[in-house]
Amino acid sequence: MDRFTVEPLTASFGAQICNLDVSEPLAQNTMRALGEAYLAHKVLLFRNQTLDAAEFARFARYWGTPRVDAFTEKNVPGFSEVSQVGNVGEMLEREDYRNSASFWHTDCAAEANPDACTMLYCVHAPHTGGETVLADMQSAYEALELDTRAQVDKMVVHHCYAGTRAIIGGRESWEGQLEPFDEKTKSNLPPPVIRPLIRAHSVTGRKGFYSPAGSIFRVEGMADEQAHALIRRLKLHAVQDAFCYRHPYQVGDILMWDNTTTLHCAAPVGPVSESGPRLLYRIAPLGLPPALAN
Repeated sequence: MDRFTVEPLTASFGAQICNLDVSEPLAQNTMRALGEAYLAHKVLLFRNQTLDAAEFARFARYWGTPRVDAFTEKNVPGFSEVSQVGNVGEMLEREDYRNSASFWHTDCAAEANPDACTMLYCVHAPHTGGETVLADMQSAYEALELDTRAQVDKMVVHHCYAGTRAIIGGRESWEGQLEPFDEKTKSNLPPPVIRPLIRAHSVTGRKGFYSPAGSIFRVEGMADEQAHALIRRLKLHAVQDAFCYRHPYQVGDILMWDNTTTLHCAAPVGPVSESGPRLLYRIAPLGLPPALAN
């Protein structure tokens, strides 16, 4: 087994994995230990990595089958599973692309199986802006008043791919919009799905909010006006600073998180001339970490 240490990022969630080079093949028992850390901490940070796109994709496949995104124009050339986010490159320099993740949301919320992680590898780190902010949805749920918890425990909601429908709960004035997409791209996006608002984790069974922002377009048995007010209140509760970890990137960081237990938002970043370059490689492996099944 590869030796590494685990250091908490916050008092409640998130951990840094120290002294592990993920560019090398990893043993099965190493991956099991990493999988257990992922379940326990929800967010993992690996610093000081030196990877190319192929090595990053190989590491991602330890965690599941990478999702092939419909937004192919942002892919790293030659890698259908690796996309690029940030402000570097002709397309990403545009405001509507470089800040298209600057709203609270959950990746893969419209996938058939909600178990999925997101992984970002930092190629260029800006000197200002562009952090990823993550919120702990289990702690946020557990902090609800008991009467509110009883109200939401049995709620069922409809999720769509963000930006394809009018979202219940809406977006705040400081939140961005998804980048533009054409009808061909839209036709390749996953169809809407129905999920409980409060979800028990597939492995741990611990309950938490599932994606209370960014993708809900209907609440069953509730008029839209009433649903809008409730979901917005829950969202603003869930993204309080007490439940959040804000990650400023360094070159060589891999930041990854469990989408079933967290909500995230990218802090806005300016153009390269203002903020410095921000370029991250992104992969979203689907399913639970395979090592946990062995």
